[in-house]
Amino acid sequence: MSEQFEADYKVSEAERAAARMKSYTGSAVLVFILYMFFFLPGLIVNFIYYREAQRMQQLAGQSLPGQGCLGFMLWLNVIVIGISIFGGLLLLIAAAGL
Repeated sequence: MSEQFEADYKVSEAERAAARMKSYTGSAVLVFILYMFFFLPGLIVNFIYYREAQRMQQLAGQSLPGQGCLGFMLWLNVIVIGISIFGGLLLLIAAAGL
């Protein structure tokens, strides 16, 4: 566990044990379903759950179930947004050149 985190917040063993038992698998499934039907709310909920999972990982001192899936979906969709914007700009430039 990082020393800065311990210095900012005194952690009891009960809090560490509770953080180690936390799972984000259900949250990852919920985010996946949100992405299928509502992209922007899915992205927002994914970001919120991913940040919470990172804080719990620091508290627990180990990676948690479902956390990797949340991170993968977040970065994948951020990359998709970037590629879409870049592709749209290329289409605008190509259309303006014709």
